[in-house]
Amino acid sequence: MSSLNILNIDRKNFIINCLFSLLIFSFIAGNLVLNLNVLLIILISILFYGTKIINIRLINIDKIIISFFLYVLVISTFNNIYDFFKDGREDLTSLIKSILFLRYLILYFIIRYFIKENIISLKIFFISAFCAVMFVCLDIFYQLIFGNDIFGFEAIERRLSGPFGDEIIAGSFIQRFSLFGLFLFPIFFKFKNKKVLYLIIFILISIFLSALILAGNRIPLLFFILIMIALIIFEQKLRRFFFPFIIIASTIFTTAYISNTNINYHFHNFHKKIKQIFFILSPENILSEEELEIGFKEGDMKNNLFYTFEYKGNVYKITNSHLKEFKSGYLTWKINKYFGGGIKTFIKNCSKKYPNCGNHPHNYYLEILAELGLLGFFIIFYLFILVFLKKFVIKYFRDSEFKNYHLITPFIFLFFAEIFPIKSTGSFFTTGNATYIFLILSMVVSLAERKNLIEDKIL
Repeated sequence: MSSLNILNIDRKNFIINCLFSLLIFSFIAGNLVLNLNVLLIILISILFYGTKIINIRLINIDKIIISFFLYVLVISTFNNIYDFFKDGREDLTSLIKSILFLRYLILYFIIRYFIKENIISLKIFFISAFCAVMFVCLDIFYQLIFGNDIFGFEAIERRLSGPFGDEIIAGSFIQRFSLFGLFLFPIFFKFKNKKVLYLIIFILISIFLSALILAGNRIPLLFFILIMIALIIFEQKLRRFFFPFIIIASTIFTTAYISNTNINYHFHNFHKKIKQIFFILSPENILSEEELEIGFKEGDMKNNLFYTFEYKGNVYKITNSHLKEFKSGYLTWKINKYFGGGIKTFIKNCSKKYPNCGNHPHNYYLEILAELGLLGFFIIFYLFILVFLKKFVIKYFRDSEFKNYHLITPFIFLFFAEIFPIKSTGSFFTTGNATYIFLILSMVVSLAERKNLIEDKIL
């Protein structure tokens, strides 16, 4: 092989790794930059390796994923045609979004090929994630001290958003990518003195926890703590750090809770919301006869404060915002139970049944139910819960060979946290969430296949 060919290969790999390392920073820059980065990855990858990517061997998980994307496209196409002939509407939003959604299928297979061929440097990926998370954390601390972050963004609603401006998603970003920073040092760097490594990890955990608390995103904070506890419990080498971690986490949270009135209010309010979820059928939520006479009926809302529902002869009020969103998802699903109305049709269909609908029901599975019906829900549920749970999560805890492959561990835990059924989420079909979901899923599948840790059968 000539030196020129070697140079060309190196140059290609360098460009690909640059784009992938910048992908994580693109989440910070916003959807426009993220979409541009994804587009560049797709175009350059096809230009460099087009036929090789197309010819990649499909395993059964790949086929399920392809089926889901094809279903999304078919349903949106059908609904657009149906609406045109029924009502004469020429709104092609759902169809266009479905076609554009295919970019994540292409991205999935590009990553599959790059991992298989060892084109992507995972060390660079982990370093990039670490640097991005540290930047967000330090920017949040800067915002706390000076009132504005380095870009001039002010805190919003008792939360610190850091570089995300008016988008309150800093905590979600930290939860999604911080684990790579924690795994970076033990996987890719050698420490003669293990105490130094442990000290670095505990410092990083303290930084990430502090930033998560200040960011005010409560579900990401909860899942970060749960992931850390699960890792400590199930990784034998880490079990001795269980109590130190609990002490560190408790100390940081208690200090922040006592010293910062905004954090105190924010997390106290979270406690009230949790109580509302578990005690929604409590007597205090029953509307009185006087209130009912004023006009609180099923589906009515007063000042955006609550909705009502009837159960065993009593009318209860729903004051929790997430419960209201979940209910809107359920009512929208009932409009077209089996096939849904197509992606990005939630607010249009929801408004037929429910007042003041949001853009989505704040739960991936309810959104898929509402927009893709039972069939679409079955495909994604089968993939995410049944297949992923058995092939990766359960196998991780049972198979020592799988468990000792530490490179795959953060991807498994992060993906499982992302698809946890009952948590509040953003929209499944938005740029940031879709990119993250199929990026992490592709990494898990590719790494497992590279090590022959995945069986090529459905279940």
